Amino acid sequence: MAVRFALAAAVIAAAITLAAAQPQAPAFPKPADQPETIGDRDHFPYLPPLPGTRLLQTRTIDGPLELKPATADDEAVLAGSSYVQKTYDRRNQLTAPVFVAAYRDSLFASGWKLVDVTKLEEIPIQPGTVNVAARYLEGGRNIHARLTQEPGGPYTINVADVGAEDWAAMLARECRVRIHSIHFDLDRPSIKLFESEPTLHKLAALLRGRSAPAVEIQGHVDSIGEAASAARQALSEGRARAVAAWLAAHGVPPGRFTAKGYGRTRPAADNDSDLGRALNRRIEVVKPGC
Repeated sequence: MAVRFALAAAVIAAAITLAAAQPQAPAFPKPADQPETIGDRDHFPYLPPLPGTRLLQTRTIDGPLELKPATADDEAVLAGSSYVQKTYDRRNQLTAPVFVAAYRDSLFASGWKLVDVTKLEEIPIQPGTVNVAARYLEGGRNIHARLTQEPGGPYTINVADVGAEDWAAMLARECRVRIHSIHFDLDRPSIKLFESEPTLHKLAALLRGRSAPAVEIQGHVDSIGEAASAARQALSEGRARAVAAWLAAHGVPPGRFTAKGYGRTRPAADNDSDLGRALNRRIEVVKPGC
């Protein structure tokens, strides 16, 4: 681990040095084939901190990680049921453009798919919050990350490792699993397969298990007004059926699941903000009668 971290530190140091002019940044170490054990005092081995910075704290946040806020053309992108946040102090000379360029380019070079990145040309003269969000879906891993630098303050590395979540334990303990990393086209029931299939494969493996209970695949949506009630109900049903169809096509016995849409009748959050509405647009896997 020490050798790997030293390599990671050297990589990001080179990325910062070359960020302004180099055409291709060095890659970070790739995530291992299996989820890593990362303690509160450890760094993410595949997302090294910036040289000269210090780890201030580690905490686990209950709730999905927001990778990308909603826009007029796309729904917000969320992932995970919880995520780990590591906070680092930063050097005064670590400017927003250097922060963005170093992480953006090195993540891309190591196989991460960028989800949302503050554009360098849009960084204002006055300090502002900047973000780099990405997902890693290679080698059976299903990791989502957002790196955020606040003006004049620390920066955070936030990671939701969906592949490492114990859904069987969640289902046994809470009778449901709320899944935010199955993504759909805007206001349509069609699944965005590239970013959703790792999560769908995880769900299929859970339901194919010998001791897996029969479950209901539930579709839930946000509230867009009284006039749209029927349309929202139809959308939730379509999304639940789309997930069920994918599961059936990938070897899950039909007796293991049913599908039902609940429209906007069971919100998980308020509908007064983009994030609240994003939390309400979800697929849930529920043990009926539990």
